Amino acid sequence: MPDYCNQTHNDSAPVVKCFERHTNLQSDCDHFFVGDAWPSSGYMKNNKAATLRICQTHAGDKTPLFATAYNVHYRIPEYTASAITRDPDVPGRGRPGDGQWKRVQLGLCGKEIHDEIFKKCNVTTKSWGVSLAADIPDCQISSRTFNQLTQRSCPDCQAMDYDFTNCGTFYNKGHINPNAINNKTADVQDGTFSMINVAPQDDDFNQCVWQPYECAVGIKAEEVYKNAVNSNSKTLYVITGTKLGQQTTWIKGRVAIPGYYWKALCYPGDKSAGLSPFGVGFYGPNIDCSKVTSLPLDKFEAWLYNGTDAHLFPGSVCAGPVDNWDGLDDHVAEIAHGCRNEHIQDKCESKWREERCGTSG
Repeated sequence: MPDYCNQTHNDSAPVVKCFERHTNLQSDCDHFFVGDAWPSSGYMKNNKAATLRICQTHAGDKTPLFATAYNVHYRIPEYTASAITRDPDVPGRGRPGDGQWKRVQLGLCGKEIHDEIFKKCNVTTKSWGVSLAADIPDCQISSRTFNQLTQRSCPDCQAMDYDFTNCGTFYNKGHINPNAINNKTADVQDGTFSMINVAPQDDDFNQCVWQPYECAVGIKAEEVYKNAVNSNSKTLYVITGTKLGQQTTWIKGRVAIPGYYWKALCYPGDKSAGLSPFGVGFYGPNIDCSKVTSLPLDKFEAWLYNGTDAHLFPGSVCAGPVDNWDGLDDHVAEIAHGCRNEHIQDKCESKWREERCGTSG
């Protein structure tokens, strides 16, 4: 691995300036949470001023796509929150092209780019979400000029696509809110391809370990929908996040590499329709040949919050005793092969990986 893919921190964010820019962004998207919105992430080491509550939006559209607690000091999300309603009869879309990663969270960029866009396009963009030059209507600003402006005005408060250049073989752009579970809603799926929705994720962990668990959650969301035929409670609430390790290293000294990825689910149920609430949490170390640990929600929260009495779904039924998703790990093992495309399948089920990790994925 090149040295610059795993460095000590050498490019600090101007947290106060980032917070000032963030005040222009939409942060009212409580409907993505069940119970009380914006729970603690467990980032106990961090100055809370570095945590920005952002409703992810596309360019100048105000429609929120999902919620992100974004840490500008570490330049990664602490977590994202989604309300997943997944009708199995609605076809899924293919994966968007990687050109989406070139977009920036425009509202977190500095004054220079907004002034130039207003001068050339007569458009105010301080409250905009993920954007390319092509998203600015009736404007002659070129993609080249826009990219030059973003490289000067945007990297201080967010990760950039180029942070992963020449490191992607080792650390993928790991979606926090996944692409696949949102593939029945075009705007939301496209919105997940945002640099404020990713953190460096070990290549093997991402593709061979974490992906089948995310696939299982998508299947579970469809099961919830089907079971709620006589109920309006068809939504599965999902919070996905990162947790720091004992010692944080950084891609190119700028973007923190989390020690763990985690995900927690809450289905609030519907007593009148005979639908019981359930919850579960699971996590895995962000390293090669990793293993995922799944736990009842209360035990998972004890891990996430280091034993303190805190909840991911405060004010909801999932803050108390609920059923666990029993058999999750066995279910993942059964579906893993079918969840992967052929290329990933060959890699994760190869003899080479079995010898290296002691098991195939």
